[in-house]
Amino acid sequence: MFSFEIITPEGVIYQEEIDEVTLPTTDGQITVLSHHVPLYAKLAEGEAKIKKNGKETLMAVLGGVVDIGQNKVTILSDYAVHADNITVAHAEAAKKRAEETIREKKTEADFALSDKDLRRSILELKVAQRVKKRSVQP
Repeated sequence: MFSFEIITPEGVIYQEEIDEVTLPTTDGQITVLSHHVPLYAKLAEGEAKIKKNGKETLMAVLGGVVDIGQNKVTILSDYAVHADNITVAHAEAAKKRAEETIREKKTEADFALSDKDLRRSILELKVAQRVKKRSVQP
């Protein structure tokens, strides 16, 4: 087991001793086990698959960086959410609002914020869909 945490501007989102985590990096997915070689990598948008005692937990992570050290893995990200906390209706509404703002072509700052909101809502919907598919399968 090793220590794993996800930190966002809102604070520590996840912090536990886990067995394994699979992360989306800009160079592809990596799986981290106990005693992994030290590594610092840029994260891509995607899902973190956390395994502890045979149970898998999904987290949506909107990029960031991962620091793998002496039996400790830390993710620093602008945004992360536990898959079980994603509300599909809320994510779909956020996606629609962001698309409308992008279409209106207001200021560059509005566009940048809306683009980030759009990416976040699309990521949430993808992760929520994966969780839904897993719960339906026998």
